[in-house]
Amino acid sequence: MSKKPYNSQMKIFFLGPEGTNSDLAARNIFKANTEFVPLPSIEDIFEKVAMSHSYYGVIPFENSYQGVINSSLNCLIDYDLKILKEFNFSVSHNLCSINKDFDLNAIKKITSHPQVFGQCNNWLRENIPSAEKIVATSTAEAASHAAEDKDLFCIANSYAIEIFNLNTHLENIQDSNDNKTRFLVIGKSIEEKCDQNKTSVMVNIADKPGSLMSILQPFTELNINMTRIETRPSRNNDYLHTFFIDFEGYYEDEVVVKLLEILEEMSEELRIIGSYSVLN
Repeated sequence: MSKKPYNSQMKIFFLGPEGTNSDLAARNIFKANTEFVPLPSIEDIFEKVAMSHSYYGVIPFENSYQGVINSSLNCLIDYDLKILKEFNFSVSHNLCSINKDFDLNAIKKITSHPQVFGQCNNWLRENIPSAEKIVATSTAEAASHAAEDKDLFCIANSYAIEIFNLNTHLENIQDSNDNKTRFLVIGKSIEEKCDQNKTSVMVNIADKPGSLMSILQPFTELNINMTRIETRPSRNNDYLHTFFIDFEGYYEDEVVVKLLEILEEMSEELRIIGSYSVLN
């Protein structure tokens, strides 16, 4: 995996606090001597990154189990920033507490982030159905609360467990063994082409019968592999539909240039959100 070279002015903003999956993903993408800065919301990350070419953000975008994270998608619409890298992070959820020993049947309270509860829903229903679920803003916050209360168990990643000196009782309690979160690195400008690239575009097109087919046809004709498509009503115009499309290739590739020309001709607006390397 190619990591961003160190720049004394570089700052990496992630969804905090320290110990979240976003923190762990950021440290997998960038070198250890980089300055990592936690922020309380995805919107705050976009605001900071927009201030400097030396600032980068790491945002969760999509989970294989629960789908797209709307606040990340909305910010990509609202801010003139670019996707620079994609990192697919395997998420492991662990049951932990401050206690050395535990009795599964005696657990009365458990805390974690709502998405984590969703990703472990079957396990929770089968093993501790009567436990009170206490919602935290992040798995790191859940771990910090569990560190202060021996009656409170939490679901967290291994990094948060290490930071807050918790004990792991059970590992990988998520319902899906292929539970992955797609993280994106955002910045102010598109980077150079790498070995494996994707391009993401936002297309606004008239909301009428056949609009989806018209979008799909040029991908087939040009033999370009679309990896993801999502649509929603335009936030700015009731008569338009917004398509978010990811596909293989770099935006300066000859065949991709042709595709973008076709999409621009049929749309009210075409915006390249990013053309970026896929790290794993």
